Amino acid sequence: MKPITVRSTKYDGSLHYHYVTTLVREEPNLLQLYLAPGAHIESYRGSMIATQHNLQLYWADRPYNLHISWHADWRPRNHYINIATPASWHTGQLHFIDLDLDVIWRSQTGEVILDDEDEFEAHQLRFGYPADLIQRCREASAEVIDLIARRVYPFDGSLYAWRPNAAP
Repeated sequence: MKPITVRSTKYDGSLHYHYVTTLVREEPNLLQLYLAPGAHIESYRGSMIATQHNLQLYWADRPYNLHISWHADWRPRNHYINIATPASWHTGQLHFIDLDLDVIWRSQTGEVILDDEDEFEAHQLRFGYPADLIQRCREASAEVIDLIARRVYPFDGSLYAWRPNAAP
């Protein structure tokens, strides 16, 4: 299994998250990664250890990425979508800029939440987000909420059946 280092930053270039994952699948515009419980994570909040299984989908042509989470015993937890710049990757490293807004689809309740709007508002001023970036973030979050509502793959819950030892 090939390791891939994920490094996300905030708009000003400061650290958001940094950790090593395992490559699951690579296509021209899509990279799928797996982060196992026990993995070490560096973040703007300090060091931590992952406690959940996490399948991550990064697109080179979409303004968001998707993290599907399970509890340690593989009970489905949620779909967590970061509104972000499209990801870029090469030579074992992936990078994207986190743009604060998140969409969370909770598996147990079906609730869909637009999260961190306050952080998005504060960072517009702090980091000087351009008006077109703010608009793209709003459009991306609305698109993701619509895809979840219509249960369009991969926002349909079908990937909860995935396991790390499954064939790609």
